[in-house]
Amino acid sequence: MSDEPPQISEREREILRLVARGATNQQIANQLNISVNTVKVHLRNIFGKIGVASRTEATLYAVRTGLVQVGETPALQGAPPVAVAEAPADVEPEPAAPVEADLAPAEEAIDTTAVSQPAAARRLAWPRAGWRLLPAIGVLVALLAIGALWAATRLGPSVQPTASAPTAAGVVLPGPDERWHTLAEMPAPRFGFALAYYDRKLYAIGGESSDTVSNQVLRYDLATNSWAALSPKPTAVSDVQAAVVGNKIYVPGGRLENGAISDQLDIYDPQADRWARGARLPAPRSGYALAAVEGKLYLFGGWDGSAYRNDVWQYDPDADRWSERTPMRDARAFASAAVVEGQVYVMGGENADGALTLNERYVPAVDNGSGTPWAVRAPLPAPRSRLAVAAVGESGLIFVLGGAAAEGASMLYNSALDSWQALQLPLAATLRDLRAQGIGEKLYILGGRDEESVSARLYEYQALYTVVLPIR
Repeated sequence: MSDEPPQISEREREILRLVARGATNQQIANQLNISVNTVKVHLRNIFGKIGVASRTEATLYAVRTGLVQVGETPALQGAPPVAVAEAPADVEPEPAAPVEADLAPAEEAIDTTAVSQPAAARRLAWPRAGWRLLPAIGVLVALLAIGALWAATRLGPSVQPTASAPTAAGVVLPGPDERWHTLAEMPAPRFGFALAYYDRKLYAIGGESSDTVSNQVLRYDLATNSWAALSPKPTAVSDVQAAVVGNKIYVPGGRLENGAISDQLDIYDPQADRWARGARLPAPRSGYALAAVEGKLYLFGGWDGSAYRNDVWQYDPDADRWSERTPMRDARAFASAAVVEGQVYVMGGENADGALTLNERYVPAVDNGSGTPWAVRAPLPAPRSRLAVAAVGESGLIFVLGGAAAEGASMLYNSALDSWQALQLPLAATLRDLRAQGIGEKLYILGGRDEESVSARLYEYQALYTVVLPIR
């Protein structure tokens, strides 16, 4: 007997069946004579109704509730009998025979030890006795592995192993110590700098070391694990962020050596190693959060030299023009921002009363009078300011690092479930003004300061894993 919620419409059932049979968004659109965007909307609604956050979980749900039978004839040419490719609802997966499962940290709030272990190493539980009917050994192996992921993300806390552990398919994943690596240090300690990623390289721009504000530009090459100095920024600044649009790196405002706040926009061309000037900001600003979405820059809040601000500004590189957007609910500075599927999450920060737990989502696409662009999401478990946040891959997971007033765990935010959990990393939560960048399935963390020293360290953390399991 199916336990499918009655609110799922017949069209949604049809789409869910096609997803479970391995159809891509484009194939579903072609099959049903609807647009790809309509498919994406349906998938978001389906995922919300059945309480899942990925195609993998949706497939498991469809099998469990009898919407599809393992081994039944594929609905579309080239689609495998049961597809378990992990992907967000609106990301087009590549059709392929192997099964790819992102083994991300668990997706529900857990204790401080849980996230540091691969999700597939957590306790397993099968929802229905119907799994015993799986006829194909190859499919069984694949579904067991993905079933482990499903169980890990839907069940409560469990005792974690301290070493590498095999998945249900016998694949051994690295333990937490093996996921954390120390890379080549920056040539000098640094905090409050701008960080950008372009063409397999990290760029650290400006910032501060002890009491000196810098204009230095450092480039880290992921391929060679080495640093190089490039053409300096025209103006030395600290308390800045950077964002990449096209093939340029944009660094707005910042705090100058004399303490004044800048309204200058400096634009760096990493291919030519050359700086240019852009249109001045509407007002001086430092300590802001910054994000790039659909070819535009978005600057949130910050410090103007005398007050905390709630302004939101958009910069159009093509027109070289700033414009105002819907402001934040609360004025704050030294927050940080991450982008997930075109939506910006602005987290933490501080105001005159101290550090904040604010977590707000901003949707640039509806900040045109057609809707409400801001929504309040689950607050940070504890106040954090001068923190670093980074989204990794297309998992919808945002890593929150440093910025805490007292020792504690780093945090992980699941944007699909709007939930928080502790993340056990060998990184002091009291580290401030550090920077982080997600690249593929890895997280890079560098710089920062605490009460005693300034850091030059660069860390690499394997945040997600992909296991490929053949099903035939």
